[in-house]
Amino acid sequence: MAKDALLKIIEAEEEADNMVKRAKDEAKNLVNLAENKSKSRLEETILSAKKECERLRVQAQEDIKSELDVISNTSKERCKEIVDIPQAKFDVAKKILIERIVK
Repeated sequence: MAKDALLKIIEAEEEADNMVKRAKDEAKNLVNLAENKSKSRLEETILSAKKECERLRVQAQEDIKSELDVISNTSKERCKEIVDIPQAKFDVAKKILIERIVK
């Protein structure tokens, strides 16, 4: 009877050891799975951030180009106004210059 009880205790200890080993293995597997998911999500987030950054960079370039086009067109118009003096103004300026030279 004592021998049977001792065998049952030994079997119970072995069973407990096996359960602990299985629990440790399962915990390791869960940790590895969590790490893999975490890495995967991090990679997805980084990729998404890179795409958004590129989109914003392109948008900023387009905005700057639009602003530069407006400035360029304004400058062209202003230069044209300066260079293209109406004939009437030119005639008046010529007349004033001649009068000053004659005086």
